[in-house]
Amino acid sequence: MRLLLLLCLALLATCSFSLEQEVEVTPETFIAYKVREVFPSSRRVVITCHSPRAPPPITYSLWGSQGVEVAKKVVKTGDPASFSINITLKSRPELLTYSCRAASLRGEHSASTKLQMYWELWAKPMAQPRANFVLLERGSGPRVEISCQVSSGSPPITYSLVRKDGHVHRQQRPTYGQPANFSFPLTRTSNWLRCQAENDISVQSSPFRLVPPGHLPQGPVLVLAGSLTSIAAVTSWVLGPALWTRL
Repeated sequence: MRLLLLLCLALLATCSFSLEQEVEVTPETFIAYKVREVFPSSRRVVITCHSPRAPPPITYSLWGSQGVEVAKKVVKTGDPASFSINITLKSRPELLTYSCRAASLRGEHSASTKLQMYWELWAKPMAQPRANFVLLERGSGPRVEISCQVSSGSPPITYSLVRKDGHVHRQQRPTYGQPANFSFPLTRTSNWLRCQAENDISVQSSPFRLVPPGHLPQGPVLVLAGSLTSIAAVTSWVLGPALWTRL
């Protein structure tokens, strides 16, 4: 009887161990940063890496955007690892991407998401966005394609197409250095639109443009256009497809 009881206990222990093995979760690694010191042409930044589920000691390594190991540190406690690095303002924002990797003695490895540093390092206000309007004839009907971009400004940058009444018609946040591209079919209603670029420091807008409607607007509307080029674009749309370029 005692032998049978021991066999049952051993079987239960084996099942419990198997269940624990099945639900084991790979440790997660987190990454964050803070600007500690501000200099005329550089910033002192502290990047922290933490894998709270991994058993210590943990080897943390910091990797740059070019696949280069920047630094490595062994932490014998459950505390995060801190890396102090100097960032120069000459560095391009798209190169300031970092990630952390954590490894324990068990051989468990995990990597953090990519960290992109932004406006704290540059703090540049927005330049006025350039807006290019193009009228195209598609198989499904005429469409307007608008491209918006600024020459300078701290990321992240949000681009919006805004009507005169303040309504946001479209909105995008493209990758830094890339323009926002909007495309939509024409309607029979005239629309005054402008491109607005916004970051955490300032907001800038291009001049309003009249999107050619499906019919010739009334005289006052043409006067509001304030440009022979805009009037010609509207007239060309009535006569046939036309290329509408930036003023």
